[in-house]
Amino acid sequence: MTGTNPTRREVLRASAAIGAVGLGATGTAVAAPGKGDEQGNGKIFGRVWANDVLYRTNVVKVLDDEPQASDVIYFVNDGTTASLPPNGGVNGGGSPFVSESAPGDRDWNGGQWVHYSAQLADGVTLSEPLTSESDVLAAEEAGQLTISKGRPDIAGAPPNFFVCPLNGRA
Repeated sequence: MTGTNPTRREVLRASAAIGAVGLGATGTAVAAPGKGDEQGNGKIFGRVWANDVLYRTNVVKVLDDEPQASDVIYFVNDGTTASLPPNGGVNGGGSPFVSESAPGDRDWNGGQWVHYSAQLADGVTLSEPLTSESDVLAAEEAGQLTISKGRPDIAGAPPNFFVCPLNGRA
């Protein structure tokens, strides 16, 4: 900026430059899903599929009871620890979690989750990841997996009820 009275154009240019630098820093954090403690805050980050989009997330709070306004989250698993994050290898490696809804959907409740196990049938492998609730329900209908309310009996599986917002695309 020139002089002590900057023009409107100079102020807008400076603001745009500062905004671009800010977006670059944010983009770096979002582009590193699963790294966790990017900001030194001790939060562990993961990923969730919702409406064919992979979102970044972190568990904020484990709940003792089922939330009244809730979202369904499916944990695609084969009954073994190979299903667990960070990779969730049995669901194509992107994420083992699939949400019924996402931010912007009319039925989105902010990531107050009720956990459903979506366990693959014996001998079933997925050629493509399940990335939406309709994919999960179609796989159940085809006999490829069984859906049951609650976490599977796998050490380290997520809790039955928890708060976990979707923080933007992974």
